[in-house]
Amino acid sequence: MTTRRDFIKTGTAAVGAGLSAGMLLPVFNPDARGEAMVQMLRDELQADNKILVIIELAGGNDPLNTIVPLQQYNTYASFRSRIAIPKEQVLPLYGSTTMGLSPNLSAIKPIADAGKLAVIQMCHYPNPNLSHDGSRSIYRQGNASGSVAAGGTGWIGRHSALFGSRTNSLDTVGIGGVNSTLYAPGAKISGINNDAQGNPSGYLFRTDDRYTGDRNNQLAVARTVDNAQSNKPYIDLSESTQLDALNSADLVAQAAATYQSTITYPTGNNLAAGLKLIAKLATSTNPQLGSRVFYATQGGYDTHADQINDQPTLHRALAEAVKAFYDDLVAHNLADKTLIMIWSEFGRRVADNASDGTDHGQANNIYCIGDRVKGGTYGADPKLNDLQNGNLKNNLDFRDAYSTIIQSWFGNTAAEAQQVLNGQFTNLGFLM
Repeated sequence: MTTRRDFIKTGTAAVGAGLSAGMLLPVFNPDARGEAMVQMLRDELQADNKILVIIELAGGNDPLNTIVPLQQYNTYASFRSRIAIPKEQVLPLYGSTTMGLSPNLSAIKPIADAGKLAVIQMCHYPNPNLSHDGSRSIYRQGNASGSVAAGGTGWIGRHSALFGSRTNSLDTVGIGGVNSTLYAPGAKISGINNDAQGNPSGYLFRTDDRYTGDRNNQLAVARTVDNAQSNKPYIDLSESTQLDALNSADLVAQAAATYQSTITYPTGNNLAAGLKLIAKLATSTNPQLGSRVFYATQGGYDTHADQINDQPTLHRALAEAVKAFYDDLVAHNLADKTLIMIWSEFGRRVADNASDGTDHGQANNIYCIGDRVKGGTYGADPKLNDLQNGNLKNNLDFRDAYSTIIQSWFGNTAAEAQQVLNGQFTNLGFLM
């Protein structure tokens, strides 16, 4: 039986036939019926009200002290005489008898035990780049070259430009600012800072209430920008972000003010404060903001030295923040409509160094959490006896995880995922 979505997609495929091979962004048939079909598809995809929350672990999280290779423990310990997690402290991991969960992530063990944590193992890309900026750009763009010359747009930005809202300035929200993951011409993006209590910080337009009409006059001036397209896309992004912020500031303030929850978030934890702000925006029903994607970052993972102390501290903060956020989603009946994806730009070398740390590596894990996740491990375990220049080899392309999310979370077809990612990648099946 042909569904309405199937009908819309069939029509839209004809409209998209003008998309040139290799282009990062769509070129739509200007025919009015074609435009209407595309908008119908946007509306249909947005009607599911699904939310993706991306958490970036900036600096290169060490995967082996996150998900510990129990079956290869002796080899692991021989490489890491200074920083290996004692075997007796490693927690069982749902869906695996060969890998275990770091004890520093114990706060999310109930989520994992319920089968709601997927570990997509040993993801990366060909010809690994050991530079933070280089590898981060590759992951953010969903492009193995990571080159600005190749387009410089983000995989979420391209998806938003194709299938997100054209009018909702809060379609995609970066907590703490906007990065290239979210950017593409036509994508609607807002960057919002948070304070320590999880409130929007500085996201308002201040005017002088002593003067009648001052607010309207200042807003009118602030909305005046050069309509001519710049040859530098980030100038256009800056202008559109300014306008979107003006249009959405009052809605964000209203959503934060009406938020109610019985969940206590950890204090002194900036990631938790950012996730609390996301919860305020995502759970709001009056106004309903309609945001599809949120992005937050936890830094500090470049653990060249003292990893034995620093990574456990970071992991505890991460796990406690994610657990509070997940509980908040459950309390608001949103856990089955929200997917959390956690990633980092590369892993670390297998052997520790003389400074009780690890240096830049290659393959890493991607983690997904939510009630629609099929828990367990995906992809082969890391092979500690088969390394590449002392680094873990990848089993999966990181874009396999992206393609899975585009298809099985956002509801796009494999062809549409290929359009966003500029290539065909595997649906790994970790989502219901």
